[in-house]
Amino acid sequence: MTIRSRPVLDRKHRPRWQDELRTQQLTILGFALAIALALGIFGAAAWNGYWESHLRPVAVVAGESYDRGDLAQRESILTAEAIATVTELQAQLDGGPRDQLIQQQIDSLSAGFNQLASDAAESLVDGAVLAERAADFGVSVSDDAVDAEVAERMRVPERIRARLILVEPEITEPADEGGEDGAGEAEDGEAEDGEAEPAEPTEEQLADARAAAEAARARVEDGEDFAEVATDVSDHFTAASGGLLGWFGADDTANAEYFEALAGADPGDVVGPVETDGGFAVLELLDRREATAAGPLDDLLEREGVSDEAYREYVRSELLLESYREHFLDEVVGSETAQRRVARIGITPATGDPVPEERARHILVQPLPDAENQSEATDEQWENARTEIEEVRARLTEPDADWYEIAAEVSDDPGSGSRGGDLGWYDPEASPFVEEFSEALAELEVGEISEPVRTEFGWHVIQKTGVRESPEELAERLVSELRGDPDAFAETARTLSDDGGTAADGGEVGWIAPYQLDPMHEQAVFDLTEVGEVSEPIQDADGTLTIYQLLETSESRTVEEAQRSAISGAGFERWLDQEVRAGVETWVDPQFEPAAGG
Repeated sequence: MTIRSRPVLDRKHRPRWQDELRTQQLTILGFALAIALALGIFGAAAWNGYWESHLRPVAVVAGESYDRGDLAQRESILTAEAIATVTELQAQLDGGPRDQLIQQQIDSLSAGFNQLASDAAESLVDGAVLAERAADFGVSVSDDAVDAEVAERMRVPERIRARLILVEPEITEPADEGGEDGAGEAEDGEAEDGEAEPAEPTEEQLADARAAAEAARARVEDGEDFAEVATDVSDHFTAASGGLLGWFGADDTANAEYFEALAGADPGDVVGPVETDGGFAVLELLDRREATAAGPLDDLLEREGVSDEAYREYVRSELLLESYREHFLDEVVGSETAQRRVARIGITPATGDPVPEERARHILVQPLPDAENQSEATDEQWENARTEIEEVRARLTEPDADWYEIAAEVSDDPGSGSRGGDLGWYDPEASPFVEEFSEALAELEVGEISEPVRTEFGWHVIQKTGVRESPEELAERLVSELRGDPDAFAETARTLSDDGGTAADGGEVGWIAPYQLDPMHEQAVFDLTEVGEVSEPIQDADGTLTIYQLLETSESRTVEEAQRSAISGAGFERWLDQEVRAGVETWVDPQFEPAAGG
């Protein structure tokens, strides 16, 4: 038997066609893998991009999720409304007196685009929250109300552009017919609070004003330029700009009478004289833009891809907020409610590190009133000023002397004269006053009134009104002193309160209803139970300290219109937060939350 060796395949010498085939196969496989990988990466990226821009959750309200697509649509709505408003405002810019105000509105709206995403998220979430709780509070919005509001938002109102010549009656103030002491009973032309009411023009004065207005119109009809006549004749603040009122509509309360007077006029027509609350008006209509039911908003919404249904949902949420406001004012606040009448003392925080300070007030009589340089006054003028300041000092040293009244009447210091002569707190170690004034102050005790003091500015009477180590020390001391002597609260407020709005009235704020103040101040006021009781100092976030005193209580008192206006703002928002929004669980992506304080 012959043993034969098996043939061995020589792999090093494969046919060439096999190597080429294998290379092609590997190349194709590599390309296939690369394409598959690329498609996978591209698909994943595309999906991720779509998810980020459309499906990524941005908020959850009561278990219902709102995604990036919902947010983008709300952004589009807010953008369209803002652009429509800016477009309408820009069309009203014409060099008239309202241009500055209009431009401020445009700038404010433009700045809002910087926080568009957070505003849209807030709008989206708040609308959902209010809708979730609507049944609980019995509030709703009808389809008819939505229809009407949508139509109103789409509409552009009629506006006109005009010039004005206004002639006011020259009113001569009646002479004081009181007794020798000037303390007669209130006449018909005097208000019960002692302040004179504006005098009414006589028939003769009205006739003279009408005649002057007719003469102005005659000049225009004789060919004079209306703007030149307005500059020459008009008593209106627009006289310097040729009487140009600019663009305005029926909703412009300041010009409503002029809008009505020009209702049937054509551009170029001159109308008047027309009797108005301010006098007799002659008007020239420059241009008119008729109202239109389809303004730019409709096109902007379509361009942004906003559906009618989405816009109506947004409008419904806006109206729902107002329905809640009506419910709050009618059912929560009501027409009558428990109230407290209070006074307060405000103490502003120190700037920098607290140092011992003093406070003073003064009255200045100048030899040359209103002149910047008193050095040009004669000796006689200086002596006359001294005589006057001595008379002022005599008045100030009388019991119950009213610094506010006397300073407003006599003082030549425009800065302090309207504040009862108050100079505020100062550091005696770094006195801001001239040498003679500072030296006189250093000699005074609290409450003491100086003899007349001469400085380069004139003659002064000075009173040191207080000392303190710090605002906090002053507040604690005042509370202690006023609880021992509640009747001193009003005078202390007049002397030491930094609240410029109430100090002159002894700190009186008036009647306070629930939701009129912020929670901390409201609690302090309603915690007071006895008339004359004084609260602990309340410190705001900015460091301002407030002390309250109870003057009167009522368990059922009519809520005045001014109070309702204040309550309708911050008070309504507080109620919404506490009673409505707090009852709904929400989550908002931190990326879209409003900035703190925004």
